[in-house]
Amino acid sequence: MRSVRRSMSRFPMLFADRRSSSSAGSGSPPKFPARLASAMAAIVAVACSAQGSTTQLGEDTPILGRADAEPLDADNVGGAQEVHFGDLGNVDAAGDLGIDFGGDSGNPGCAPGMGCFLDPCTKNSQCESGWCVEHLGEGVCTVECQEECPDGWDCKQVASTGPDVAWVCVSLFSNLCKPCATAADCESPGGLEDACLDYGKEGAFCGGPCQTGNDCPTGFACTSVKTVDGVMVDQCVSENGSCPCTGKSVALGLWTPCDAVNEWGTCTGKRVCGEGGLTPCDAPAPALEICNGVDDDCDGAVDEPDAIGGSYVNLCDDGNGCTSDACKGADGCDHALLDAGECMDGDACTVGDHCENGVCVGLPVVCDDANPCTDDQCDGLGGCSSTYNAAPCDDKDPCTVADGCESGQCIGVAINCDCKADSDCVPFEDGDVCNGKLFCDTSAIPYECALVPGSQVKCPPSQGIDALCQSAFCDPVSGACSFVPAHEGFACSDSNACTVGDTCVQGKCQPGVSMICSDGNPCTDDSCNPQAGCVFTSNNAPCSDNNACTTGDTCKDGACVPTGATICDDSNPCTTDSCIPGGGCLYKLNELPCDDGNVCTTADHCHLGGCIGGSSLVCNDSNVCTDDTCDPLVGCKFKPNSSPCDDGNACTLGDVCGGGWCKGTSILTCDDNNPCTTNSCQVGVGCVFTNNVLPCDDGNACTQQDKCSGGACLAGTPIDCGDGDACTTDSCDPAKGCLHAFNTNPCDDGNACTLQDACAAGVCKGGPALVCSDNKPCTQDQCDPAKGCVYPPIVPCCGNGVVEAGEACDDGNNLNGDGCSAACASEASGCVTMGVDVRTLQQPPEKWQQSSCQTLCENTPTVIPAGWHIATAAEVAHLTKKLSFGSCAAYGICGSYWFGSGNLLTAGCSALNYTCPTGGCTAHTTHCYTQVMLIKDGKDGTCTTN
Repeated sequence: MRSVRRSMSRFPMLFADRRSSSSAGSGSPPKFPARLASAMAAIVAVACSAQGSTTQLGEDTPILGRADAEPLDADNVGGAQEVHFGDLGNVDAAGDLGIDFGGDSGNPGCAPGMGCFLDPCTKNSQCESGWCVEHLGEGVCTVECQEECPDGWDCKQVASTGPDVAWVCVSLFSNLCKPCATAADCESPGGLEDACLDYGKEGAFCGGPCQTGNDCPTGFACTSVKTVDGVMVDQCVSENGSCPCTGKSVALGLWTPCDAVNEWGTCTGKRVCGEGGLTPCDAPAPALEICNGVDDDCDGAVDEPDAIGGSYVNLCDDGNGCTSDACKGADGCDHALLDAGECMDGDACTVGDHCENGVCVGLPVVCDDANPCTDDQCDGLGGCSSTYNAAPCDDKDPCTVADGCESGQCIGVAINCDCKADSDCVPFEDGDVCNGKLFCDTSAIPYECALVPGSQVKCPPSQGIDALCQSAFCDPVSGACSFVPAHEGFACSDSNACTVGDTCVQGKCQPGVSMICSDGNPCTDDSCNPQAGCVFTSNNAPCSDNNACTTGDTCKDGACVPTGATICDDSNPCTTDSCIPGGGCLYKLNELPCDDGNVCTTADHCHLGGCIGGSSLVCNDSNVCTDDTCDPLVGCKFKPNSSPCDDGNACTLGDVCGGGWCKGTSILTCDDNNPCTTNSCQVGVGCVFTNNVLPCDDGNACTQQDKCSGGACLAGTPIDCGDGDACTTDSCDPAKGCLHAFNTNPCDDGNACTLQDACAAGVCKGGPALVCSDNKPCTQDQCDPAKGCVYPPIVPCCGNGVVEAGEACDDGNNLNGDGCSAACASEASGCVTMGVDVRTLQQPPEKWQQSSCQTLCENTPTVIPAGWHIATAAEVAHLTKKLSFGSCAAYGICGSYWFGSGNLLTAGCSALNYTCPTGGCTAHTTHCYTQVMLIKDGKDGTCTTN
């Protein structure tokens, strides 16, 4: 009884609320979606009862205690899983979750946000009842029960740490609107298997069981909808056609499948719940299959050949006949270079085309007539051609120049040559041995006198510091080298950096005056180095930087650097301390803010060198639920009170201060008992009854999809009572619904072998049997229940035009006197109507050998005239033994064609053989014409016999 007494102590106002409701005489008790308090009273009214659902929640139950649960005051009761919810604030959990369970919270003394029924939670210890369960994909606080729970909830047994059995209300919509891929993703903690519903482009989401619209939470309608498996079921479906991502769905990374579709195929991906809702579909876009080891078009096959123009094409075909192309998956295409085999390079001017290292190489056609004055080339047809040119050439005459081709001959312009031997160059010598010696240069035309390479005397230039002041000289007689003065008075360098103004004098570089080195810096020692010039070395001598605000000035790295700063500080915050480089320390009075040591004064400031307090500190937190004071050492204090107040929420009653904030002690109940209005309470308004467009029931069994409009239930579309049975007359009664009366209408019993079918006692019965006859002697007359009359041939049968076993002939009829009797026996004096017409098939012999019998028959060029027919095999046998038309003419039936050589013809589509007349085939040496024989119908004309 302990758990019962506990429930009664927690819900004293619920009993009074239920009694007042019953005494009002309003008819049937209110349902839980509108009135939670009445059901909660029933929860605690049954004392020590073990009735109701006894389903034990398993260890996979989310956010519920297990058999080895910790005490209720533990942070994680029963090892319950925690769920991330984000910042929900102090809000009405029922409203936020999209479901209306009335205004009662389950305990009148429990303020919203304090762990009441439907308050959000992530663990059991956050709930006033000690139980946190899953509802609509989130964690919410529930209440204990004995038997009854609100609509959409079920009373179930759960594990407890105490000796008493624990029963709590568990949601029937634990997974409603969760993303899913299969029905297995929608198994409820209570054991219910909800369906995974197809929401179209949005994806797939879990539904919830329902029979009517009242079974579903607010924002959901009970609808006949298709599951992802294609089955139609009644489930709660979101009215706006989409489902938001809950905090738990985000934390668990739940997802729903999606597709990317284009002309290349369909790829499957996921839409995952994130902080911003479902992510876009991550399915890759299908693409034309390429060789990459990836299923680009998502058809389950990797790197399969593409079908182009009705033929499969190798993905790696590079169009090169000298490579062996293969797909290596992720490594891409492999084009193995062939080093042998024939190919075609497409150039008529090459021969012997073959593969070399993956390239089709041909040997060029050589066109050369040994005349430099003609251009020889391949003519593109495998031959050669030549044309005169005007190219330069060599006529082999050293005393001609500008040799060129004219009219196919090499012709040069005659010139005078300087020499033909070295002796011819002596007259051109100048007598100066320093200029070199001449010889006759025959390396170019015309021959010319030129200097012997290396015969010129090249005197080396002067070296050292006097090089600028001297020039090299060659004696023209002896060729000996020496130096002479040069550049007299020019500036030069004696290589001493400590002299300036050096000049050339009589071939020598004379030094100038000494260099003066001084940089005017007391922090450097000045000197001169003959190799480097002026040198300025840093020292460490004392110095002055002429700044009164620095101390310890000393030379460092060539500059005067202070080592300290002059300190100016009188320890008074009401003076501004500074230093003037030219004057020293300065202390100036200020009016700056300061602190007089009293927390209850504000705007403290300096005046005449001292700190004085400003105005008193105002302590007001604008909260009627606190008493405001000020402590000089601490500052403002706000002490909570218990005064009456107004929390600004028209949906709460009995507002009073507590804990420093204003809260209502009870919740306003809004319910007009109209299913076509959505009842709610707005914080600044109060009760609001908004007309909705939900499905409803207008009481007429002959309408369906009734819908609310303007606050009233309007009739929907008429119900379709057609049962698809032609033997019933369908109608609808507003009270009873669809009616199906038997009739006697004509119908079809599905048997093609019965006639005048009619309905009887709701069943289609067949009439008289169908009589089948085609009046042909060589067929069987039968009836197939599915096809109707059929006439399978009788084999063998006399009269079908085919000579079969036991028949001497078969002329296709059952007449006597035409050479073949009605019993298919040869007649001694039979004859065939003459009137022979031979039609030649206008096709070349080569086409005959490539065509089929059917093709030749269809290509007969002349329409068979009225009163004629194509000769049968028997007629051909009678006539062709005695007749011959033209040269090597043969006659066949439709479906025969002939080919051969010499004078032997063989029938291509029959077993008949014929021999050409004497003389052979004169019109065609290897082929005879194919001809078809036509016979005139009737008995007139000339008869011939075998």
